[in-house]
Amino acid sequence: MLQAIRSRAGSFIVKVLFGLLIVTFGIWGIGDIFRSHSSDTAVATVGDHAIRADELQTAVRRALEQLSARYGNAIDPQQAKQLGLVDATLEQLINRSLADQEVARLQLDISDDLIRNVIMDNPRFRGPGGQFDRSQFNALLAANNLTEDQFVALLRHDIARNDLLHAATAAAVAPPSMADLLYLYRDEKRVADIVALPVAGHGDVGQPSDSELKSFYDAHQDLFRTPEFRGFTLASLSPSDIAKDIEIPEAKLRDEYDQRQDELQVPERREVQQILAPSEEKAKEAEAALTAGKDWQEVATTIAGQASDTIDLGLLKREELPNALAGPAFKLELNKPSEPIKTPLGWHILRVVKIEPPATKSFDQAKAQLKDELTHQEAVDRIYKLANKVDDALAGGATIEEAAAKFGLKATTVEATDVGGHDPEGKAISLPVASAEVLKLAFATNEGQTSRVTETSAGPIFVLRIDKVIPTAIKPLDAAKEKAIAAWQVDKKRETVAEQAKQLAAAVKPGTKLAAVAAEKGLKATTSPPFTRHPDQKSVVPPALVARLFAAKPGDVVTASDQAGSYVAQLADVQRPENVPQSAKAQLSRELDAGLRTDLAEEFTQALRARFPVEIHHEELDKLF
Repeated sequence: MLQAIRSRAGSFIVKVLFGLLIVTFGIWGIGDIFRSHSSDTAVATVGDHAIRADELQTAVRRALEQLSARYGNAIDPQQAKQLGLVDATLEQLINRSLADQEVARLQLDISDDLIRNVIMDNPRFRGPGGQFDRSQFNALLAANNLTEDQFVALLRHDIARNDLLHAATAAAVAPPSMADLLYLYRDEKRVADIVALPVAGHGDVGQPSDSELKSFYDAHQDLFRTPEFRGFTLASLSPSDIAKDIEIPEAKLRDEYDQRQDELQVPERREVQQILAPSEEKAKEAEAALTAGKDWQEVATTIAGQASDTIDLGLLKREELPNALAGPAFKLELNKPSEPIKTPLGWHILRVVKIEPPATKSFDQAKAQLKDELTHQEAVDRIYKLANKVDDALAGGATIEEAAAKFGLKATTVEATDVGGHDPEGKAISLPVASAEVLKLAFATNEGQTSRVTETSAGPIFVLRIDKVIPTAIKPLDAAKEKAIAAWQVDKKRETVAEQAKQLAAAVKPGTKLAAVAAEKGLKATTSPPFTRHPDQKSVVPPALVARLFAAKPGDVVTASDQAGSYVAQLADVQRPENVPQSAKAQLSRELDAGLRTDLAEEFTQALRARFPVEIHHEELDKLF
């Protein structure tokens, strides 16, 4: 089909549309609308189009994979729902359907010429020479389970949708004055004199009377609430539990060794020494001394002023060196100094004193590693198959204890634990598999219910039954007396320092300085460095004060409190930018334009809902997540 499409479209349009397509593929991937869907259950209807359950599950799964890859932690569907990811993903699918139906209503068409140019301009389809490579094109389609016709149809669909949204939002441009005002607002800085009255620095407030303690206890009962505890029976199995019974034949190890030659290569390593000079002049002086035959160690310590323990870098692989040094180091001949090399650390002269060439591990060297890996892989495969049998047994009416005995799972009884993995005495419980995953499931399963068999991210499987749920409760005052007294004392200190702050602020009369009044009371005022409306976490200005100081006029005195104590501050100076740098103005204009386009896109899709009514089937959604 591709060969039949002739080229007439302009390159500028192609590039603009290709830029839009990157956004589409970044969110949806390629091939979603062509996947086979086994379920007809609809989680939402948009006009005449139904969004199916498995379509939403696929999109949510892809979003979870992207989040896990980015942040390194696995996120399960239940967490995704709590974080709002499921709702956000469904909203994206709805918006996409709205745009598709509006495209159909307007009868927007994308020419074959444009499709061909988009494909030919895609760098992912180009070969080493920079030209379109059909074999690479076919390989990428195959990897995504797409035929060429399906891919072309997908492009036609996506380009039309993006073209529609671009037409609706492209005219959004913020006036230049808006960027000026935003810069002046964001970059305004203020300076204040601050007196801190920390709770931790306050003296003893004594003991509460019985009536004071009872009143405090009654008013703050949530402080004395016990967490929910759950008791459950757990059956689990880890790869290590069955690995000892697995034998890997010698022939299979040798086959694996032959197939993994590339992985088993030991890369070249070099023993590198360096002279690190503080300036180019010192580096050139060191270079001249080496050329004259002076000793490397002597030149490093006397001319470069380098500590002797930083000269030898050790035996290193290429990737263990910074990029700026790796290239020169791995081109050097033995015992030949390099030219001076500049890096952010200074000026380096390198010397290689030993080279270990690349080599492939022998079978005997790799055997133990291969055996461990194949054994683990076989154990994981066996556990996966066993999980299905355990699930079937439980579905057939077997208890966890019976299934554990039949299939060799470890049975563990947990009498009571909170969601953090601590018993009522505050001691950490011990579990044979990943406690975080077990506890997450335990607190998502109802009393008396048995969960499905779950596979953890590390390979073990487990299933649990909730035997009892101990709801949260308020400890009686007698049992919580020590904690209640300590909490009363902290609260009393907060009240006291807050009153001190109020009195100090009242003592600062118009025309007087906070620092002088504070000094008379034996307190010290500290002048802050200039700070913005949104200071970073390292700022010395307490966040509780920032908004109040930005609402104040020079000379005004404000107070604020937080968990650490109370503060009194006097605004000393307001620093406003005199002009707006062109680079900052351009950046802000881009931000404002992007924000306006986003707002317009949201307004546009909301308007489409009037034409194509949206209905979300919450009962079906709750069944999925």
